[in-house]
Amino acid sequence: MSEKMTVSCGNVFEDLGFPPDEAAAMMARETLLIALEQELRKRGKKQQALADELGVPRTRISEILNRKTDRFSVDKLVGLLHRAGKRVDIQVR
Repeated sequence: MSEKMTVSCGNVFEDLGFPPDEAAAMMARETLLIALEQELRKRGKKQQALADELGVPRTRISEILNRKTDRFSVDKLVGLLHRAGKRVDIQVR
């Protein structure tokens, strides 16, 4: 049995069949979520301590750590990254 390999366009969401504009927004949100998740995990604190630091309910921290991407807007993620002391730069190509 031979398997056909397809070259990625560079956006997994577009590769999965989402329209290019929607896929771009999903990729932006996922990139921000990953950065925030990594920052929070790096701190090695309990969820409630992280929630207190960011001024959000503990359930929001749980959603971040469990990658519930559909529950966060790009605006919210940028704000949370800022509260976490991270700078967000945007690049348009």
